[in-house]
Amino acid sequence: MNEPIESAKQALLLDFDGVVVATERLHFESWNAAFDELLGVRIGGSYKQLIGLTLTEIYALWCQGANGRPLELSAEMEQRLLARKTELFFTLGEGRLRPMPGVIGLAHRARALGWYVMIVSRSRRIRLLRTLEMAGLPAIFDLVMGCEDAVEPTTDRKEHARAAAPFGIDPACCVVIEDSASGVRNARACRIGTVIGLTTSLDRATLLAAGAHLAVDHLDEVQLEWRPVGAIEECYA
Repeated sequence: MNEPIESAKQALLLDFDGVVVATERLHFESWNAAFDELLGVRIGGSYKQLIGLTLTEIYALWCQGANGRPLELSAEMEQRLLARKTELFFTLGEGRLRPMPGVIGLAHRARALGWYVMIVSRSRRIRLLRTLEMAGLPAIFDLVMGCEDAVEPTTDRKEHARAAAPFGIDPACCVVIEDSASGVRNARACRIGTVIGLTTSLDRATLLAAGAHLAVDHLDEVQLEWRPVGAIEECYA
């Protein structure tokens, strides 16, 4: 006999940077410092330039802004930059890393409902785990999935549904929270049932245009309840 849909497993899948931990200004600062130290290049503007970018796109951003002259990076230099940026991230982040407002309460509410709570990120898993420790987050996540597990190499797309698979959860029974347009598009592409845009970095219109079912300004606004498969979008009409 098939399991009744009302008792199907559900999961809350969270992007990391800008959703679980407030890191995005620190990322921009660390990349600028690494490029300046190794290549004498800095760029201006806001950290919002980085939101949702792949590693390749991040390199391109600094190369295009290299004092008006195009810059080409060898594979060796890319690795040196990434290693130095990671060192600087943790050095500069000492005492500064904080959980995003509302994330702990949201995770506890999900767990109280019997949901799984997971992180799905483009960043390396070891960086995620160390950042969680530095930010003082409690052990509230069933799974922490980094780029090694969540990003499909052939498409460079984040596959949120991979986090649900080990627990036997239908992607349609998952709620994803993302703060980038690319993250929203990736979640919709792998049939996630409910995709919520968090407006910490991008405005509501941008996130909705990318395909978010709804957008919220604060994680306290996220309502967790059973949403029948096939009726997700109607819930937000």
